Amino acid sequence: MFSLQLQIKPRIALPLVTLATLLAGCSTVQKLGDLSGTTGDWYCVTTSQTPFFRYGPQQGSGPDEQLPRDSIMKVIRPSFGYVKVRLQNGSDGYVANEDIRPAPAALVAEKTAPPPEPIPSPLLASHEEQFGLNSDDPRLIAPPEPLPDPQIDPLPPEASPAPGFP
Repeated sequence: MFSLQLQIKPRIALPLVTLATLLAGCSTVQKLGDLSGTTGDWYCVTTSQTPFFRYGPQQGSGPDEQLPRDSIMKVIRPSFGYVKVRLQNGSDGYVANEDIRPAPAALVAEKTAPPPEPIPSPLLASHEEQFGLNSDDPRLIAPPEPLPDPQIDPLPPEASPAPGFP
């Protein structure tokens, strides 16, 4: 009977040790837990800048752009190391998991607020509006000038061109 008890204890001890190791390892991945339950919420960059990859962090050309601090984005798919996000301008890509955190409500409100209305410049009336002229008005068309009467003002003979003269 004593030998039977020793065989049962290692069978129970091995799963307990494995479970304890898994739980200890999972407690250090706090960021992934933070991201996994909040897909679709706004996140922001916490470092001075973070690389943004359109096709994945393993793409050969390096990062497509650098996102500055407080850039906001929505998490599409959380994962280890890199998170798939959608930027405010609609671009999808990947950023480092440790470089982002849930965005404060004040930052989201600031970044998503519509731009302020531009101050309208004083409107200048066009030439037509300024004077209220209608170019089709017959009163604005100059009358045709009368042609000179050839009987009254004949050209002097020396001023008339001679045929064949250049």
